[in-house]
Amino acid sequence: MAQGYLRVTIVEAAKLTDKDKRDFNDPYVEVYIDEKNKQKTCVLRDVERPIWNETFEFVLWPSNEYLYIDVYDDNQGKKPDLIGSAKISLDDVIKIGHFDDWVKLPGFLGFGSHGDVHMRMSFERRSVD
Repeated sequence: MAQGYLRVTIVEAAKLTDKDKRDFNDPYVEVYIDEKNKQKTCVLRDVERPIWNETFEFVLWPSNEYLYIDVYDDNQGKKPDLIGSAKISLDDVIKIGHFDDWVKLPGFLGFGSHGDVHMRMSFERRSVD
């Protein structure tokens, strides 16, 4: 039996590592709890500071401990470039019921940063069959 619903809003990003050499990134965010249920924002073309304000909903099971985000630079038909990734513990979100903060996209081996993503989350405990 599920423990509830998690609503995730990808608000915006800042200071993203620039993967495009001639212009700004064409960023989008994949958000997921497991690899089978990825959801993604729209691609924003040629922006320095993307604002999505897109909301996604997930059913949470007792085994779900983390939310993952991957930020990509779209390459229009070619393989996208990974800008950065983050793994967010759901413990506090489940206990407190909400989250509203900037999440750092750590650099290689945890050094530096590939940017930040502003996220909001809310958790609603209810049974789902």
